[in-house]
Amino acid sequence: MRFNTRRTLSLAAAGISALVYSGCDAKLQTEYVAGVSTQVKVPEDVRTVRLDISKGGANIFCRSYRAYDGRVILPKSLGSFPANTPDGEPITFTVVGFTEDLTDSGRGDEFDCLKSIKAGENARILRRSRQPYSPEKILFLPMPLRYSCFDKDCETSGQDKTCKAGRCVDAAIDQNLLPIYTDDLLDGLGSNCFSAKECFAASVPPVVVDPNDCTYALPKDPSQPPQVEGTEPNPFTKLAAGDGINVEITYDGGKSREIIDKDAEEGFTIPDPAKPQRFRLAPGLCDLVKGIDNEGKPTAHRITQIRASGLCRAKGKFQPLCAGDQLEAMGVDEKGLSKAAPGNACVSKEIKPSKSILMFLVDDTVDHQIFFQGSDKAAIEISLADPAFQSTDVGVTYFPGAGSCPVNFPNDPTVGIKNALLAKDPILKQLEERGDNLALLKPVDPLNLDGALSATYSFLQKDDYKDYNRRGVLLVTNRSWGATQCGVQTPATLAGNARSNPRSVNTYVVALARRPSEDVNNLPLLPAEAAQLASQGGDASSPAIPYDARKDKKAGLDAFRKVVEDLATCAYEFPKDPDPKIDDTKRMLSYSDPIALAQPGQSPVPTKITYNAACNSNTATAPGWGRDTTNPNRVRICGEPCTKYREVLKTAAGYAALYKQPALAVPVFAHLPGCEPK
Repeated sequence: MRFNTRRTLSLAAAGISALVYSGCDAKLQTEYVAGVSTQVKVPEDVRTVRLDISKGGANIFCRSYRAYDGRVILPKSLGSFPANTPDGEPITFTVVGFTEDLTDSGRGDEFDCLKSIKAGENARILRRSRQPYSPEKILFLPMPLRYSCFDKDCETSGQDKTCKAGRCVDAAIDQNLLPIYTDDLLDGLGSNCFSAKECFAASVPPVVVDPNDCTYALPKDPSQPPQVEGTEPNPFTKLAAGDGINVEITYDGGKSREIIDKDAEEGFTIPDPAKPQRFRLAPGLCDLVKGIDNEGKPTAHRITQIRASGLCRAKGKFQPLCAGDQLEAMGVDEKGLSKAAPGNACVSKEIKPSKSILMFLVDDTVDHQIFFQGSDKAAIEISLADPAFQSTDVGVTYFPGAGSCPVNFPNDPTVGIKNALLAKDPILKQLEERGDNLALLKPVDPLNLDGALSATYSFLQKDDYKDYNRRGVLLVTNRSWGATQCGVQTPATLAGNARSNPRSVNTYVVALARRPSEDVNNLPLLPAEAAQLASQGGDASSPAIPYDARKDKKAGLDAFRKVVEDLATCAYEFPKDPDPKIDDTKRMLSYSDPIALAQPGQSPVPTKITYNAACNSNTATAPGWGRDTTNPNRVRICGEPCTKYREVLKTAAGYAALYKQPALAVPVFAHLPGCEPK
């Protein structure tokens, strides 16, 4: 057995070295040319790659190569030349990306090739491919190191696994699908290379067609789905030029970007040939959009922005980026030089919203029956599916409740307290049951709102929820409630007291449906009590109003957006600190606007938020991010950055609502120094 590993690795080099022949008859030897490429930052995210080769399970080759040595030297062409190997004997290539320089001879013991690889520690990316020996062929074996596999540990799944699109899958491939090797499959100097500058000269946020399987469409007919009747035209339709389709994804709030291939395993597919500009992400990439993998566990990283362009035909899996685009993708200049500090292992973590709780208090009298029978529940359905609600618990109860005073709020609401994403279906089922059986509805009087509110506030202020960031009551009704009926206090007074309590509760009022006696074309104004209740119970940082969606359904969505903004944003739980010695002033938060516009030929710029020690409480207005003085593990975004973030959430939700889809996720990320988006 003889192996020769070659390395013509600099993009500045003249080209791939000559193929090797053996024997006097110059017989062509077998070779798999492992083409190692990446679109992650070099040397910030990858400084060394290690190639292991095994035959029949026995390791026969292991060597490390610098990815950066003063200038970038990726992509790499690594070729193996087995001789006298029986046909069908499996050959396994394993390429591992490291954040440190493993070529230092003094560290040989620390990075012994026989030791197990532990992704997420020093090894950041692993790629493995297993295929049979096939004589007298020189095949190209692409081994891309993708950000979707950063910190994904597939070694615990077995030595026959590899990572593709964030999932651990079988490393075996069909060699019949591999092309004969030529230089231009890797170096980006051939005429078939993919020009990112040209093909993404105009890119736009795609339309969500189905969030469950991550199907999207370029906002152009006939691929895009129909808009909700009466909504404004999609603003990006006129910008979506061309009749092709290509996709760029952004990770971790702008940390890294990749142009993906038309490829069912690691890129995208076109599910319907009749709609060529509608695409579906690979299942593993869809996991990264949702932040939950196929085993129900949080993903190590997130896709936070998707851009689509119709200017070129779809990029193929064997089509490299053009040389200049390769350099730009790796974060280096046209000479291959980087400003990043070599060996600085970057850590970027999504920070999860702090826990909040929301109680729906729903009028279930016969005067509110249209709500239970109509389409108004769509606003609730879309809002409860909002990704911003991922840390918000939700419950539902009804009033007038028991029909007598005092109202006995049950120990568990009608729909028990659950995470909003889990509570959505039970809540909708409860509402639909009342719509199907109006006998469940109560007489108009007595309404007993004061008793129901008092019991609800007491429930939310229990010790069970003392550590929650925010608490809220959403009153859904369409009528006046008149004088106090349970002898407690007026509803407005109760709301004001709940708002000023140390365990503060916000109160929101929304009318989603008219009364049976009301003319939809001539609806009276909401009663004065509604405005007073909303004002007393609302957040002082912004005007508190009752939302009237009896005719204008957009007002219903606006009401729920207000609830999301107040309860589910600008407060986060900081993850376990990877380096507590680093001063907060050197850390950065960031997020990606999923529908941001960009200059032609450029990607949207992520929003970065710097530290401000004065951002330290629920009422602080100092611009920036900081730690809560009462809970140092809770960080807040204050002032103008919080306002701007909430506006991004609102705009992204409105864009999705054009097609009756849940809001687009806008997660926030914390970055160690040097790891923030450039």
